[in-house]
Amino acid sequence: MSETLVIEWGRDRLLAALGSAESSSVKIQSAVSIDRQGGELLPSELGEKLAAGLKSVGVTANEAIVVFERNLVTFSRITLPNIGDDEIPEMVKMQAATRLTVPVESVYMDFAPLPIPAGSETRDVLLVTVPRQYINQVKEALDVCAIELKGVRVSSFGIAASVVHSGLMQKNADSRAVEAIIALGSDSIEMIFMSGHNVAFSHSGASWTSIEAIEQAVRSEISRARMAAEGDMGSYVVRRLTLIGSPDVTAAVPDSITKRLNDADVARVDPQNALLSGSFTGISATDLLAIAGVVANVQTPSVTSVDLVNPRRTPEKSDYSRVKKLLLAGVAVLALVGGWKWREAKVTAIQKEVAAVSGEVEDMEGAYKLASNELKLAANLASWSDRDISWLDEMQKLQGLMGGTDRVFIKKFNFHLMSGDYIAAFDAEGYAKSRRDIEDLMRVLTEAGYEVKPTEITQSLKDPNYNMELRLEVNIPTPPKEKPAVKA
Repeated sequence: MSETLVIEWGRDRLLAALGSAESSSVKIQSAVSIDRQGGELLPSELGEKLAAGLKSVGVTANEAIVVFERNLVTFSRITLPNIGDDEIPEMVKMQAATRLTVPVESVYMDFAPLPIPAGSETRDVLLVTVPRQYINQVKEALDVCAIELKGVRVSSFGIAASVVHSGLMQKNADSRAVEAIIALGSDSIEMIFMSGHNVAFSHSGASWTSIEAIEQAVRSEISRARMAAEGDMGSYVVRRLTLIGSPDVTAAVPDSITKRLNDADVARVDPQNALLSGSFTGISATDLLAIAGVVANVQTPSVTSVDLVNPRRTPEKSDYSRVKKLLLAGVAVLALVGGWKWREAKVTAIQKEVAAVSGEVEDMEGAYKLASNELKLAANLASWSDRDISWLDEMQKLQGLMGGTDRVFIKKFNFHLMSGDYIAAFDAEGYAKSRRDIEDLMRVLTEAGYEVKPTEITQSLKDPNYNMELRLEVNIPTPPKEKPAVKA
């Protein structure tokens, strides 16, 4: 199996490791830690230190994948209509424009689709964003090392991939049941909720200062993660909690820690040998967990992940105009051939006896029926095309009407289908700076042809800059058909 160089990019240090995936673990060939000296180093200076560190352990790779620590990126759960995978990238980008408090152009982003519950009219994705300046600094540092940046991943997905690749986590048929993972690293605690083999939620916090402080540090991070997960995921049940760390660290966390996690079973895993093997003197095996998972997922994909520099994109649409032209040309050729055959039959009939005229009439009737069928087919195709409604067009229209986040901040869209004279409907939740901003938004939507249901406008104490709570219920009517022009 080929080796992959992965570099975990943290605030305080870089961890670089060369590894390869084995049947149920990852073998680390070489590993080195680079101190960032409090983040004071310029990208070029950091690149020089990285180059020297790689050389010291004999690594000469010319390309690498970078992993950002969880605390460097932002996670957002977005609800979309239950649309096809090809339509998701554009809709996610438009949703991001209403959810982010910074311009979309200032971040790199990608998303991971989440499992769709049976019979659901909506689907969720996990949006991950990072400031562009972070990745630009990474590229500048790697240029000094003559290393090409092949991808940018996130530690949460790497940790999850390590556990899945090792066979410690099986898929669960219950969509509400989640597996919780807590990675107890030397400088951070990262908690992940898994739905099947998908990362459904991620949270990170500070590490501990002593063995005696481990339990309290883990309890605090579980409390914070549980509250945040309920806001993102809704109702869920934790089936099992897996603690990953050295034996002395996991032993300091009692089973009672799961009182706030449905009294779930507790499993303790020492990543050394169980999840990875090899030589990495002076570096904790838990600290290499995300790197190992990225190596495994690149070589043997098991967990849906994100790549912030190679994001999912909308496939190029097929150019049906060329097909239409070919169809029109074919119809024209058929018409010419049919006309030529009709003329030939007529000349032959004239030269023959009057009795052959009946055969000519029969041929003409057949040609007429064939042309009539062609016209009906064309009319049906036109009617089908007229009824095709694009969700992306609707989102673009809504985005144009609602504007940015200067006065109104939308945190969630929920779409659902409707029968009758409506395409669909959507609910929106968020915040606004004043009651007038909400009333203006409702008026703009109404004037644009949407049916906005009256809702109570209440104050919110969550954000002093956006102190009004926004709740919209909007129906999207079916567009009226254009009336044919009256000829003079």
